Amino acid sequence: MRNFLTHLSEPYIIMWIVVILIIIISKFGFGLNYISVMDIIKNHLNCFKNNRGKMLVVPIINYMVMPFFMGIATAMTKKISGETINIITIIVSILTAMLFALLTMVIDMKAKIKQNPQYFSTEAEVSKKSLLETYYTIMFEILTSIVLLIFCLCYCFTKKYGCIQSTLIYSLTYMLVINLMMIIKRIFRVIDTDMQK
Repeated sequence: MRNFLTHLSEPYIIMWIVVILIIIISKFGFGLNYISVMDIIKNHLNCFKNNRGKMLVVPIINYMVMPFFMGIATAMTKKISGETINIITIIVSILTAMLFALLTMVIDMKAKIKQNPQYFSTEAEVSKKSLLETYYTIMFEILTSIVLLIFCLCYCFTKKYGCIQSTLIYSLTYMLVINLMMIIKRIFRVIDTDMQK
């Protein structure tokens, strides 16, 4: 118990407790929703619904649950190191910049489909749906990148790379890569339809 209290009195722990308390008080005491990300997560999960609005279990397992199993397996094989954290941080920073650029491209593509009279109504609807789902997935990817960078930053300061921290960082990295494949496939579908005009 004494070790726990000593650990709690460390300056960086006190700082994080204060930050968390300010966020909780802002959210529930004053109703501020500036950093709420629930809409992004909800809209991303809605991409896994079929035409009747029923949630599909297999895609959720493949794209949301499987990365955590992969992260656990990787963490059991090798705990994360400072070098790995540095590599992940650099890759995620580059990917985040690319995702913001891709976001503007998706918005432009959607506007182009609306204005293009060569699109048949069914093709336009499929392309619009793909672009909307791509938009939600890109926003989810940006959110995942930010969370991953925060975890990497925290673990760089604490210099503690345990099994739980390793699992979280590996899992979010795998999730980032898997969802990136989903984005590529959807954009390919839209561009392929456009190129065949």
